[in-house]
Amino acid sequence: MQFHSKTIAPAADYAGIVNTFYIIETGEGLIEEPVPAYSAQLLIMVRGRATFTFAEGSTAQSSTVFINAPQMRSASCVIEGPALQVGASLTHVAWQRLSNLPADVVHDQLVPSATILTPDQLATLEAAAAACERGHIAPEDLCHYLGAVIAEGPFTPKDDHVELVEAILRWLASGFDPAVSDLYASVDVSPRQLQRICRRFFGVAPAQVLKRFRAHRAAMLLTQPGLSEEFYDQLMATYFDQAHLIRDIRRYTGRTPSQFRKQSLATGLLLPSAHGDAGVVLNQPED
Repeated sequence: MQFHSKTIAPAADYAGIVNTFYIIETGEGLIEEPVPAYSAQLLIMVRGRATFTFAEGSTAQSSTVFINAPQMRSASCVIEGPALQVGASLTHVAWQRLSNLPADVVHDQLVPSATILTPDQLATLEAAAAACERGHIAPEDLCHYLGAVIAEGPFTPKDDHVELVEAILRWLASGFDPAVSDLYASVDVSPRQLQRICRRFFGVAPAQVLKRFRAHRAAMLLTQPGLSEEFYDQLMATYFDQAHLIRDIRRYTGRTPSQFRKQSLATGLLLPSAHGDAGVVLNQPED
């Protein structure tokens, strides 16, 4: 097999700050994969190299420890193998705790790890990567190192901001296409203030957040045929027509619906359980 991907649920210590950990391993050669519009990622490149091309055309290259800021649109990534990459997908609050960088200002780019992590944290992660490359520790062990750094985030978001983020997540999880008016009715702040906080944590206003999450959920359904027909019908009914479905999935995941039928790294990483907020609605037991 040319590549292998694995998702690892966060331990209780990292619940609320990590959506999922993941491991990507490839053989020799180049693999080009789209990177969907996800939350911020903290990554360790044990071996190999990854080059990202973001939606507006800028490019950036991985280092041993690197940070992918929140993405508003899908990006392209070329992995030069043999490669071994271990990553952590941060929750929206965790990214603010770690970086204090608003998602509507800093997004769709690699952020130099030295500007966010302390020298000791960076040295620890680099040493762990070297130990993994020598075979002294397993790739799964790197998840603990990543989680510990994220848990040490030095910034403390305001309590009322966190409450609003939680309200937005509850609203997103309330259905496949909840009304924005329902969100505004559920909070005790003005629409303008809610939009400002939403942009800081999610990068865009609530209506655009819903659009992005809906595209992710559609992609998950396309890669997980075992999910119920009821879920599929409910989600697809939220799109005006096939053209809108294709456009949004391509914008936020980098693929067309037909491309999800092919095996790829994206197939393994689009499990509902791996996507925290976006996967909540799909992560329900069937009758």
